[in-house]
Amino acid sequence: MSDSFDIIVLGGGPGGYIAAIRAAQLGAKVALVEKDKIGGTCLNRGCIPTKALIACTSLYEKSLNAEKYGVHMSSVSINLGEVIDRKNRIIEKLVKNTEFLATKNNIEIFHGAGKVLEAGKVEIENADGKKSIIECKKLILATGSSPACIPGMTFDGQNFLSSDDILDNREPLKKLDIVGGGVIGIHFAQIYGSIGCEVTIYEALPEILPGVDEEIVNLVKRALKKRNVNVLTGAKFESALSCGKTLICVGRVPNTTGIEALSLKMDKRSVWVNEKMETSVPNAYAVGDLVSRKMLAHVAYEQGVIAAENALGASRSFSYDCVPFGIYTNPEIGSVGLTEKEAREKYKDIKIGKFPFGALGIAQAVGEIEGTIKVIAGSDGKLLGIHILGSEATTLIGAATLAVKNKLSVEELAETFQAHPTFSEGLQEAAEAALKRALHILN
Repeated sequence: MSDSFDIIVLGGGPGGYIAAIRAAQLGAKVALVEKDKIGGTCLNRGCIPTKALIACTSLYEKSLNAEKYGVHMSSVSINLGEVIDRKNRIIEKLVKNTEFLATKNNIEIFHGAGKVLEAGKVEIENADGKKSIIECKKLILATGSSPACIPGMTFDGQNFLSSDDILDNREPLKKLDIVGGGVIGIHFAQIYGSIGCEVTIYEALPEILPGVDEEIVNLVKRALKKRNVNVLTGAKFESALSCGKTLICVGRVPNTTGIEALSLKMDKRSVWVNEKMETSVPNAYAVGDLVSRKMLAHVAYEQGVIAAENALGASRSFSYDCVPFGIYTNPEIGSVGLTEKEAREKYKDIKIGKFPFGALGIAQAVGEIEGTIKVIAGSDGKLLGIHILGSEATTLIGAATLAVKNKLSVEELAETFQAHPTFSEGLQEAAEAALKRALHILN
């Protein structure tokens, strides 16, 4: 005897729970299967917990310089255990809120490890080992990803750490080696470098932060150096070099355990899908880190919505064009569209406008003068990319994405005047600079 649903969603991360909610909104009877906690990596072990840690360490770092603001403190210290406790409270609250949303949308949540027996049939094994079977008309796979390791090295939670492991570290570290200079590695370099840890990043590629505008990367490296973070590029890490604590951040691997019975078409390690999020098996869709070329929570959100709607009769397509991202270094990074290098390779002529944060009145007032806003446009004036390093960059990139996605011209961005005094004035000024008519810097 098994329960029958219109849609089963396997995996309760960003792509999964969003797909379940959207399908339920459209009137489907939905089951959501999750072996751990609703929210997946992003909420429990990724985006949210790292930002919670960064909020604390950034406040500590700013407090050390409080005298520059006329604020005098007798002493400043940071208790990493209390920082971890705060992070855990935030996660617990958000997980409960997400489960509340799911249940209020009449989604039936099954806590346990899901295994696809065949198309339309899923076996669930709960924590006690009890098994049950549920069936569906349509299946959405959202099983996420796990930290990748280096051959010959094993995550042991002591000397060789995954990003999951280090999120619960409660003791200050004097030294930390980080293998991998992507977003995850840079986030932890920011966290530990800002509280006095000596950090060394080993990146095998010629540069850190692949996909980020090269000019922005150079500014990031300068900011990291100020925080006692040493960046070694083109460097192969050997375990014998370890300082004792090594964080391995060399990417993530899609989780395919439990879906083998479908014999899905693969794209290297990822499950292949078309633009409608359909797999090679009829009535089976896949979203998020399991399929994505860009392992970002907001990509999973969008894919989850599209998969759910298409499973119920729509015909929407997902595109990787114009996907924004934010990186929580200090100062922050926000980026959307083509980098300068990509734009020069694709187009014969481009226009570039840059505006330094130091020329913004608000930046001077609040003491956040480090950074720049860079606007890239084609010879026809159409915006191709916007890249920001500076305070509130991850917020500013929202307006920038709206401009790039809607194919605004640099002229239209320049003519969209902003409130004063705000950081968003820099977007307008950078566009003006691309047109050689900036007002607060020399052209």
